[in-house]
Amino acid sequence: MTRVAGETIQGRVELNLISAQEDKLERLRIKFRGTIHTYVSHDYSYFIYFIFLRKITTTGAKNVDHSQIVTLFHEEVVLWTRESASLDSDHHTSMFAFGFKLPENLPSSFHCWWIYRHATIRYSLEVVGERNGFHRWNRRIRKLISVVPGASEEHLLAKESLRQGWSGPWQDFVNEEKLRQGIWGHYSHARVRLTIPNMSSYPIATPIPFRFHVKTDTKPMRVGILAEDVEDIFSLKGSLGDATRVAAIHHVIEEPQWILAPESKDENGRGIWRRAAHFESAVAIPYAPTCSTETLDWEYHLRFVVPFPGIGNDLLLDFPIQLHPVSACPPPPFSATGLLNLTYTDILPAELPPPMVDLPPAYWASTHHSWDVDVKS
Repeated sequence: MTRVAGETIQGRVELNLISAQEDKLERLRIKFRGTIHTYVSHDYSYFIYFIFLRKITTTGAKNVDHSQIVTLFHEEVVLWTRESASLDSDHHTSMFAFGFKLPENLPSSFHCWWIYRHATIRYSLEVVGERNGFHRWNRRIRKLISVVPGASEEHLLAKESLRQGWSGPWQDFVNEEKLRQGIWGHYSHARVRLTIPNMSSYPIATPIPFRFHVKTDTKPMRVGILAEDVEDIFSLKGSLGDATRVAAIHHVIEEPQWILAPESKDENGRGIWRRAAHFESAVAIPYAPTCSTETLDWEYHLRFVVPFPGIGNDLLLDFPIQLHPVSACPPPPFSATGLLNLTYTDILPAELPPPMVDLPPAYWASTHHSWDVDVKS
């Protein structure tokens, strides 16, 4: 479940006191931590050749690594100590409730990896059972969680305006190119236009309607040469890596239109064939909201690629897009006096929980995470 910055995280830790005594646990504590970890490696490979009397001297390669960890928060709470243990009662299992309020204005959970560089914004809970002695390793339970920033009132209104059917202004992104399959001959002409709601940023995990138009003009030809190899097969592929993230696609294919060239003297003269295809659908983007931090920032681009026959004839439409959160910080569902009796698992939330941010498996597998290491004395 995704948490919202400013939200209070609550839960319980169950401890078997008999097992704790046998395992020689001295203390039980829980840690809440949020960090930004960035790593960049510059591989400087260089060679110096010195030729003199048939001798060649060559230097090797040099790597320069830059790694930095920024702590967003780090708090520990002691839940139990050996001195406070009591085995007089018939119940040898104790429940320890905990609560931690996430700081506000936290960046979203994030993870990316590429050659020689990776970055992670990680949030975690860790229960540590401390054991004295050099060869007695501490007992640990680690839990990673995903966090998103709290949505502002403007963000919530933007989400609702899309969910109820966009009635505001639209904006167009256009690109057109001259194309030809070979290196000689006349050019054809292609034009693409994308129409989306005119918004400064778009809500994550919310269907965003779009209209996509493709129009083509053939190279000049005679009227009788309507290409027999013209195909009426159109499809939208890619879909942010998952076809289910694009809603049902409605498309309209216009009939070929013959346009006579102005200089033609009769109807059998030269001209062009014009064709057009129109697509309408919606796409939901479930990734982490756009953010900028002290050491890490990221942005998204929407890219449409229309392939045409020939080398280098793909028509591209690429533009940056900002994403924002869609869930406000929920209030605690209980009073302070109910802390030991109620948790979020006991009370249904007033509204739907925030959507899960699509994080790569490496985030949940603890890859590139810097867990605390306790130094044993």
